[in-house]
Amino acid sequence: MSSAPARTRRGLLATVAITATLVALAAAPATAVPVTAAAPTAARPAAAAAPALSLDGANIAVDESVSITFDAGDALHELNWIGIYRDGATPGGPTSLDWRYVPDATGTVTWGPQNRTGWTHNAASIGAGEYDVYLLADDGYDVLAGPVDLTVRPAGTVPPAEPKPEVDGVSELNALTFNVWHGGTQIPNGAREIADIILETDADVTFLPEQGNAPAQVAALLGYDHLIAADTGIVSRYPILATDTVDGWWSKAVLDVNGTEVVAYGGHLEYRWYTTYLPRGYGGAIAGDWPDGWDTWDQLDAPVTDVDAILAANLQSGRPATAAALVEDVADERAAGRIAVVGGDFNEPSVQDWTDATADTQDHNGVVVPWQTTQTLLDGGLVDAFREVYPDPVANPGSTWPSDNPLFPTSDLTWAPEADERDRIDYLFVSPDERVSVDDAAVVGPQSTIVRNERVDDDSADVIWTPDAVWPSDHKAVLASFSICDFGCDPVSVSAE
Repeated sequence: MSSAPARTRRGLLATVAITATLVALAAAPATAVPVTAAAPTAARPAAAAAPALSLDGANIAVDESVSITFDAGDALHELNWIGIYRDGATPGGPTSLDWRYVPDATGTVTWGPQNRTGWTHNAASIGAGEYDVYLLADDGYDVLAGPVDLTVRPAGTVPPAEPKPEVDGVSELNALTFNVWHGGTQIPNGAREIADIILETDADVTFLPEQGNAPAQVAALLGYDHLIAADTGIVSRYPILATDTVDGWWSKAVLDVNGTEVVAYGGHLEYRWYTTYLPRGYGGAIAGDWPDGWDTWDQLDAPVTDVDAILAANLQSGRPATAAALVEDVADERAAGRIAVVGGDFNEPSVQDWTDATADTQDHNGVVVPWQTTQTLLDGGLVDAFREVYPDPVANPGSTWPSDNPLFPTSDLTWAPEADERDRIDYLFVSPDERVSVDDAAVVGPQSTIVRNERVDDDSADVIWTPDAVWPSDHKAVLASFSICDFGCDPVSVSAE
């Protein structure tokens, strides 16, 4: 829209309007007096009506359209117009991309990057990006209303998801830790199935060990924010404010949960030095000066029941050390007023699971092991959400590895085919805080598991929630429901601070 023709048209209309007024006055009888002239001046003038502009959506795909509703208020003019500008462009400076006159007092017009009928085009094409919509006065650049923000996203994507609303000062935060087996690539349409599982579980923040490109693909399907870092992606319904990594093993994202900042840490820890196999009579790719066979995944001559040796080998994995680095970072974040949630595949059992009570279950072979990684997190004040809800490891083992997957032979799902290798190695932890409560927890995945290379139905008291979507993993997932309370809620643990 150029300024010179606009000035010419406005001058012509003004001349016509003045001439018509003079002609009317000259033709009127000398005694003619407006009706209102005889009335007293008791009536107050009406308040000026402000112009307005609104859109029926703030985010569209390039192949979609938006309805733009305008109201000229007291600034009605037949040459009022609506302009589409690039974000930050000021009318009268850069040229509008598309524009059209809106001579009526009120109305609605339709615009889209591929639906520009009725608009004058100053740009040959318009693609994904950020734009401003203005209602402008009388063929000029005086702003009547706007700018109203409009986002145009690529075709085939969805608009950003809205955070769950806060209710009476309480926000729901459902967390899911979900090893997606080489980024979901083991099955067709893996990203779509992962996204569907997130929707079915109503997860607000999901930790995706073995991420591949799944976090970006899943986030695009759901309209969520995401982070790809370390080897654990994070996908969040709540906005991600900042990202980082910790010690090379942990992805870190600060979430805005309706005004409360929650720092989410996702980890996929070293899978070698898998010392939980030693008591079961298998090597665990344990490098170093250890007995023959420990450095393989093969069956050993006998189970290893020397706890000191098991712990020494486990220490070499680096898992306990990176857990200590995490605890230090969590302490800094808690001091800054943030709540911490930790999720991931730790490739190590829990100190709360290998106890006297479980010594004769799942091929522990009488061994009680104070596994260092989870012990470090517990000593650092973190709370294991699943064990908070289900404290009995005999009744509720919560095993996440290995999981059955009916699409694959059992030989693809087990690494110790002559053993009962079931363990809980996927976790969700939370920092104790008066603003957090742990409300529920469950295992997510197929009802069956693999024991000694055979499919076995779960016979524990565990709640195993099976989605309708195709299961893409060789792990089960863990879901926990948290409440984030503005004014304080029940503490998650007796150790809560």
